[in-house]
Amino acid sequence: MFEFPVVYVDIETTGGSARSSRVLEVAAIRVEPDGVTREFSTLIDPETYIPANITTITGIFAIDIVGSPKFNDIADELSDILTGAVFVAHNVRFDYSFLKMEFAQLGINFSPKLLCTVRLSRALYPSEPGHSLAKLIERHGIPVLDRHRALADAHAIKYFAELAYDHHGKNTFNQMVERQLRTQYLPPNLDIEELESIGNVPGVYIFKDDVGQPMYVGKSVTLKNRVLSHFRDTSAREVKISQAVHHVETIPTGSELAALVLESKLVKELQPLFNRQLRRIRRYALLMKSETEYGYVTLAVKSGEIDNQTDLAAVYGVYSTRTKAKARILELTRTFELCPKLMGIETGNGACFSYSLGRCRGACVGEESAELYNRRFELALEHHKVAAWPYESPVVVPINQQGERVIIDNWIIRGYLNAEGEEMFGMVESTFDVDEYKIIRRFLRENKSFVQRFAA
Repeated sequence: MFEFPVVYVDIETTGGSARSSRVLEVAAIRVEPDGVTREFSTLIDPETYIPANITTITGIFAIDIVGSPKFNDIADELSDILTGAVFVAHNVRFDYSFLKMEFAQLGINFSPKLLCTVRLSRALYPSEPGHSLAKLIERHGIPVLDRHRALADAHAIKYFAELAYDHHGKNTFNQMVERQLRTQYLPPNLDIEELESIGNVPGVYIFKDDVGQPMYVGKSVTLKNRVLSHFRDTSAREVKISQAVHHVETIPTGSELAALVLESKLVKELQPLFNRQLRRIRRYALLMKSETEYGYVTLAVKSGEIDNQTDLAAVYGVYSTRTKAKARILELTRTFELCPKLMGIETGNGACFSYSLGRCRGACVGEESAELYNRRFELALEHHKVAAWPYESPVVVPINQQGERVIIDNWIIRGYLNAEGEEMFGMVESTFDVDEYKIIRRFLRENKSFVQRFAA
């Protein structure tokens, strides 16, 4: 049937997240082009408890896995049956993401070609109302002895593929398979045509579920690339989105700032599920500059937000974690031969350790003047510090041809005005965001003639 090896796979798991759950059972049926078939199936000790709802679905109890192998015990045998074959599964990214994670924990790279039988069913039977495995079993009369067990479900997937081949014939079936393989990472319920129509332009995208409800709102300067990146990600959150999305709506905005503003408005209006679950970082690791009594600038990492009370002139870097902030300090200290004590890396009296190695020019013991050291410090961090707000008050800038404008103050979006100058949604409670800061700064620098002072 296939001109290449395929392996029909199904797994049962202890939960829905590949990062926090484990494989409980795995089955793989490998079929060579000449029809030779090999089967592999086993319960697996997940090394964690089995939730009651999983037992209800699968019928697998804790007592059933007593004496079962752990994943590392069967990894070689499973890898042997999977290697070199197209990985076929129903909602393939779910099964693939779990096995990829299990193999990765053992240091094994697992990146097969993927074929999703949900997408294959939708392509071959577009007029049918549902394409879950239960629907396929019912619609096509597929015999299943032990539903929701890995081997039985793997056989059901194999049965469907063979039935579809017989029904549609070699040419049509193979054309659809080749098309699915070219777009193997796409969601099972999303039409390829919708994605092909998306341009790589600035704008906003909205993922919608099977009844048209918004699930997630995002923005990008290159819409198509960003949308596709969601579907290549195997994190639990992205897999959930991929399984649930049925439609993608895109709204080109013409500029990155307009996309940023529209995304913010739509998230507030629509309150999509996955946006509510995603919390943007509000507290950052800030590199804060101060000065010693002798006039040398020093640096310290402090956790906090950036708001109207923050002295932007003292913020010399914004990072998501203290670890990243300290790594950058260490890099700059070594590259520019700055003093580790003044950079907050070392403590104590006297010269720093780097001075004894010839890697500090002696600011810590007064050999390098404050004026010279501070000049080198500014040179080292000039591309990392937050720029001072260049205006004496909030400003407004246009975001579209309809005359709507956005209010910006201290690099933070504060509100929106309609074409008549009336506030939309009221003033926005928002905090500093590094990515938004970069977008806003670039826009204001390149569009100075459109910037106007905002009079409340």
